[in-house]
Amino acid sequence: MRVLARRRRRASITVHHGWLQPKQSIHPIGFTQRSYVFILLERALLQHPMGMPANSQLKLSSSQPDLELIERLSAIQAICLGVVAIIAATIFCGWLVRGLGAWLPDGWSLMKVNTASCMLLGCGSLALSRTKRSEWQLWLSRVLAIVLVVLAGSALFEHVTGRITGLDTLLASDAASDMPGRMSLQTAAYLSLLGLSLVFARARKSALSTVVDALTMGFVALTLVILAGYCFGAARLFGQSTHTLTSPQTLLSMVMLAFVAVGRRAEYGYFSVFVGMGIGSRIARAVLLFALLLPFLLVLGGAYTTLVGWLSEPYAAALIAAVTSIVLFATVAVMAWRINDLERDLREMSLTDELTGVLNQRGFSLLGEQALRESRRSRSALTVLFFDLDGLKHVNDSLGHDVGSQFVRDVAALLSANFRGADIVARVGGDEFAVITASDSASTQIALARIFEAAETINSSGEGKRYLISFSVGEASSDVFGSESFAELVARADAMMYEQKHAKKISTKR
Repeated sequence: MRVLARRRRRASITVHHGWLQPKQSIHPIGFTQRSYVFILLERALLQHPMGMPANSQLKLSSSQPDLELIERLSAIQAICLGVVAIIAATIFCGWLVRGLGAWLPDGWSLMKVNTASCMLLGCGSLALSRTKRSEWQLWLSRVLAIVLVVLAGSALFEHVTGRITGLDTLLASDAASDMPGRMSLQTAAYLSLLGLSLVFARARKSALSTVVDALTMGFVALTLVILAGYCFGAARLFGQSTHTLTSPQTLLSMVMLAFVAVGRRAEYGYFSVFVGMGIGSRIARAVLLFALLLPFLLVLGGAYTTLVGWLSEPYAAALIAAVTSIVLFATVAVMAWRINDLERDLREMSLTDELTGVLNQRGFSLLGEQALRESRRSRSALTVLFFDLDGLKHVNDSLGHDVGSQFVRDVAALLSANFRGADIVARVGGDEFAVITASDSASTQIALARIFEAAETINSSGEGKRYLISFSVGEASSDVFGSESFAELVARADAMMYEQKHAKKISTKR
């Protein structure tokens, strides 16, 4: 109880005096020690899948957005909106300003005036729906989205029912077309879905948010279908006739608006997985472009080989299937390696003390229990050393926390340098360190003598230190045939350290 009470007092002092400093891993775990540590960790996790109790686990929000990434995306989104606005405004003016169309590239009129109007409305609504907008700007964004839905919905209604609403030719006649002024069915469906999603663009964490995400997925899928139609010459996928189709400039605008809309939903919707900071988000970003382009590239490659006569259709299909399988197999392998690397990094962060770079209390407890089991299985000795820094509070109060932190780092470096790479060095409190070594008492005493000698050398060298490195240490060795738990072994070493510290205080008073 005395040891536990003292540990609790130190825990409160540690928090009060601000020992949790920014990460400065000046003396990271060495390669040999790290390898040994993670061998023990893997074994410990196999025996204890849940690791530490839930209330002591490191809790990270893997769904937390990457703010730097969102900032970069915002800049790209602004460029996309600008490009779409320029394209749509130019074509809109080409329809309304007599003679201007003669100066525009051939095929400009395939983007109908209502299509250009809807693109401008979509740009305006997206620009006004960004975060940190005023209430009136958000309302204006919804109004623009509603007008967009009305215009696109009327064209969709005309395609489905065959009835004429008159909105298609309200601004320009388009007499040369077989369906004057009417946008293609695919474009009308895309713009209707886009408009509906923008009406409720700010919805989050509700059933409505799920609906908006579904609408967004819908017009993204339509964009891919139209793109596939262009790539493989499937004209019915992007239009109804030579005059009523989704033109290339319309498709480009659709791709950019879809990118912006998905980026906006990524801040708080289903698509947030692409901008998060978790392992899944990083992997999703890494494979997203690859996953979107791979089918197009493979099928286009197969079509080209048959077109030029290199392969017949059966051989081209067989090779496409084989290459697809190989690429997906390699992708799965790379993803697995990446997940393992990230998981290993997270484990290391959760086991490492930020200030010193040695193990923390969590790593010490987890690996210490495993080391004790290993020592009993192999009938070998295991010794725990418990160190308590002398005068750290005085250094901290008189010289400042930065100097106190340097004192702690110096001791961590001293211990790491004078124990073997396979030994476990940990900082288990604000001014407490512990070492687990697979050595008997005699070998441990030699190591301790070497450490005290190194400390004296540093203290007498006058390297500009404003403090003396001093500590009390307690030692406890396990019984290879005993049943003592690791916590009891540590408590025994702690008690021995406390007795030495008490004896030093009495000696100083004399």
